[in-house]
Amino acid sequence: MSSEKVHVRSHGCMKPYNWMQVGTWILLPLLLLQFFFFASPLLPLAASIPCSIVVFFFGILTAYKAIKTTITDPADSHLQKKKQGANFTDEEKAEEEARYCHHCESNVNNNAVHCNICHKCIEGYDHHCKWLNNCIGKKNYQLFFDTLVSLNLFLVSQSAVLIGIIVAFFVGWDDGQTSSTEQRAIDWFGANQPNVVIGLNLGFLTIDLISEWLILQLLFFHLSLRRKGLTTYQYIIKLNETNRIKAKHQRQINDRRAHHIKKANEEGNSWEKMKLVVGGWRGCGCIDPITNGSVDDTSSPDGSMPDASINRDVIGSSSLDSWNYMLLQGSAVHG
Repeated sequence: MSSEKVHVRSHGCMKPYNWMQVGTWILLPLLLLQFFFFASPLLPLAASIPCSIVVFFFGILTAYKAIKTTITDPADSHLQKKKQGANFTDEEKAEEEARYCHHCESNVNNNAVHCNICHKCIEGYDHHCKWLNNCIGKKNYQLFFDTLVSLNLFLVSQSAVLIGIIVAFFVGWDDGQTSSTEQRAIDWFGANQPNVVIGLNLGFLTIDLISEWLILQLLFFHLSLRRKGLTTYQYIIKLNETNRIKAKHQRQINDRRAHHIKKANEEGNSWEKMKLVVGGWRGCGCIDPITNGSVDDTSSPDGSMPDASINRDVIGSSSLDSWNYMLLQGSAVHG
């Protein structure tokens, strides 16, 4: 281990802070303030009170869950015991001998992974979340998941109210008992600029919808991981392994294609050459002699025929998998 002393972070409220974390601290209160000052007053009183209660509840719940996730120390239990100077039982000592972290200079649990940002081993490591500036592991994963759920509910409820306000403004809706949305905007702000108020709400609605789309993708991704019994870290490891297999598989196909194109040239078989060339294009696999097994591979460079199937048990081929992988870049894994 290097003699250079590293700063071990206990939780996400410790420096150095991350710009994503600071953005989270700013955006959530801003959305709440926007709702109560620019959206709720435009609703009829009968709708304003229940809508405000719902949005406020989910907003506060999101903040509470996010703070709990951030301040929870997910460090390996053996590291915490060592830090507290506690004694280990014989069973714990025997279990400890299975893993030793040279960075932490301590025995750790078998499912622990060392985070290079927090500079410690995390038990049940899932990922390092830059939005909360803390590692997500066994001790705070459920809190993290609850944060995603409550944040989705907050964004959905706020977006629904904003959509209703904007539609009512442009349709000129009036329930016959209260003034129109436009008149309420004029009365509340006293500036006679209802279009500006609606424009502001429209801008925040755009932020809500974009945020909701991203967070919903992440929520579905973690629901999928929970169903498969995987952590984000395990998912990325399997994803990388699958990509390596796919790359090797594709190289083998390319080598075979080049070999058979050369052979077709030598034999003057233009039709076979055309099928080999066109079959390599995206979307033309149905006529590809390589993938449908209609070519003779006995004369291939290595005489081998790669398995055309790729295990999709963990990783699918849909664009959703690619997008989920992109989302993880905001919560990059460091092991």
